[in-house]
Amino acid sequence: MGRHEPPTDRSFYLSVAASTIRVVLVAALVVAGVVLINQAFPDTLPSGGGTTPNGGGGGGVTPTGPSGPTTSTGATGGTTGQPVDTPSPTITGTKIAVFNGTGVTGLAGDVTTALEQQGYVAAQEPADAPSDVADTTLYYRTNQDKVEAEYLANTFFKKISDTVLVAKLQSGTDVNRDVQVAIFLGNDYAQVA
Repeated sequence: MGRHEPPTDRSFYLSVAASTIRVVLVAALVVAGVVLINQAFPDTLPSGGGTTPNGGGGGGVTPTGPSGPTTSTGATGGTTGQPVDTPSPTITGTKIAVFNGTGVTGLAGDVTTALEQQGYVAAQEPADAPSDVADTTLYYRTNQDKVEAEYLANTFFKKISDTVLVAKLQSGTDVNRDVQVAIFLGNDYAQVA
């Protein structure tokens, strides 16, 4: 039979090395998990203190959050001065609805037609907004749809001004559930159309 021998320095160092490797592996997995979760769930809180549109958005459409709608100004630089990686807009197949908050007849239909020619899909017939809208506002349904709304604000509606209002669409509105971006045309758009 074997006899019990006292531990050697070699077995002690092997034990310490194995424990150190385990700690390093666990720490690396935790860091990788945090990075993966941050990539999967980016910060979606609005930044800045935008302005509230004059004349309302109509139809019970109101912005969320304490700051109201955000003003779209394009990608901003990070802390190192490099552009922030932002997802690309989908455009083709993005479901929109256009509401005319002006006194110009047929404006919502014209905008819908122009956007359909670019690949957008009208998920709701063009209609009049329940009340006059002073400033054109684009309302997005989900945080993923915000990219589409900001892209439209910075391209198609750029002719209004450098800043077009973009806000989260509230539930309980008259906008169909499958609409990703609801566009409420304001008098500012009618003046340049």
